Amino acid sequence: MYGLAALIGLVLLWLVWPGPPEPIRAAEESCLDCHGQMKGVSPFHDPSAIGCASCHAGNPASAEMQEAHEGMFLVPGNLSNASEACGTLCHADLVERVRTSLMATGRGIVSVNRWVFGEQDSPDGQDGLGDLHHSPADEHLRQLCSTCHLGSEKPLPGPVSEMSRGGGCVACHIVYGAERGPDIHPRLTIDVSNDHCFGCHSRSGRISTNYEGRHETLLPAPPDDTHRVLMDGRVFERQPADVHHEAGLACIDCHTSYETMGDGTVYAHQNQATHVQCSDCHAAAPPTVTWDGLDLDARKILLIRHAAPDPERRYVTTAEKGRALVNVFLDEAGRPVLEEKRSGKRHPLAAPTEACLLPGHERVSCQSCHSAWVPQCVGCHTQRDREGTWQEFASDFHADAPVLGLFSRKPGDAPRIEPFAPGMIMTLNANRRNLAGSLERLRAEGSFHRLYAPAAPHTTAAEGRTCRSCHADPSALGVGRGVLSPGDSSAWRFDPLYAPLRDGLPGDAWTAFLADRRGPVSTRTGARPFNRTEQQRILRVGVCLECHPSGDAALYRDFNRSLARMPRVCRTSPVDGG
Repeated sequence: MYGLAALIGLVLLWLVWPGPPEPIRAAEESCLDCHGQMKGVSPFHDPSAIGCASCHAGNPASAEMQEAHEGMFLVPGNLSNASEACGTLCHADLVERVRTSLMATGRGIVSVNRWVFGEQDSPDGQDGLGDLHHSPADEHLRQLCSTCHLGSEKPLPGPVSEMSRGGGCVACHIVYGAERGPDIHPRLTIDVSNDHCFGCHSRSGRISTNYEGRHETLLPAPPDDTHRVLMDGRVFERQPADVHHEAGLACIDCHTSYETMGDGTVYAHQNQATHVQCSDCHAAAPPTVTWDGLDLDARKILLIRHAAPDPERRYVTTAEKGRALVNVFLDEAGRPVLEEKRSGKRHPLAAPTEACLLPGHERVSCQSCHSAWVPQCVGCHTQRDREGTWQEFASDFHADAPVLGLFSRKPGDAPRIEPFAPGMIMTLNANRRNLAGSLERLRAEGSFHRLYAPAAPHTTAAEGRTCRSCHADPSALGVGRGVLSPGDSSAWRFDPLYAPLRDGLPGDAWTAFLADRRGPVSTRTGARPFNRTEQQRILRVGVCLECHPSGDAALYRDFNRSLARMPRVCRTSPVDGG
């Protein structure tokens, strides 16, 4: 028997969403003759109400086992069968949204990979993982990158783990309980845990591991219990966890269904598909809507979670799309709070401080200051052997504050200062070679690439970066690690830590010190490092910080006015950066 709240929720959900076009006659199915004792299914997928064939297909009219199982979906929800298993009766709109989403198509990585390999003219494109051929770039993706995306088939039922890949709808929405058996069905739910995200998002940008405060190393085995070894053998060391993780927030507390499952629009890259911003939650007076202003998607989610609507509650909406964040609303005192979707715990949301609103920082993203660290690999080689197998040879991993640069996240947007990480500082050798040879020779023969990528580190710290860490730090400028100091002739001096690579830049740099960089610089259109003039402007503040701490608010509140009035002693220092 369902609880009263669940029954009310089912009735209200039916009123909001008319449901399947024709009634489902579960009692007429032969499935329940054998599987009538099935337990564990959520109320919204109870086979006594919707049957078994509505998800698993098969031949429910037959009482003979082999005939009844003909054409059955062992794993319903794979994108190959989702239109029928999930979409025919209930979730047709969601299935189509997922099919066009980047989590299903991998459209961005296909385009960037082909561009780096020289197989297309731009890192933007429309082809997805379903459009792969047999070029070197596509074979590279097929072997090393394509299994994470939702279009990959989940061949057998089973719980989600670190090694889980693909599975369409059930990649996220299926939960196996501790009790197992032929009469125990896994639960379909919108209560998605971080474990569901981990298998795929512990790679590439390593968002899941970053969020938990884990940084990948090249260690063959952990030296002590402070390290974590993943199921694939990779070893991670401890770093500061994201402040939201420490507070107990799950991935789904910030990322909406429109971001993860798509909104029906075909995007080229993930940065175009995401629309929830830090400032949507952390605002003094955010825009809001009531129940009457919610879209159907939001209403369905709220009814599933809370059974009954709250007509008085004011839900915060995103600035970019105007969509409601169903777990962010104004409390009884009119203050913004976030309610964890999984536990119901509430968190008050702080508005930006005076430091965040300092003049001159209008185009600085929240993540630029509040990202504590980001994984950075300063060199690798990617090589195809004689059998056509791709292998990658990694160099040192670092966990440092991100490099900063300029990026227009959406076409037509003004560029903002955003965090970046080395997307690739690498040599690429697509010609088949014997890997038993010299790695140095392979690197010398391959094409060289120095491309940084916009980062979403997911290592948020409550306290932002110091002013010096941006305005007097060579790594933040994009010129690499090393010593940055005023020289003897009223000019900044930079002594890099890393020796130059084939293009003349230090091994960990994105651009040259006090110079402009030409040619391809990033894996995204509209992204670039600071040019000479911008570096000089940043360093103007840096040199003042040598004597005037950041707490001297009057100096920096109107910095141009302060420069115009600076005393003679300041004029002899490298204020202009060179």
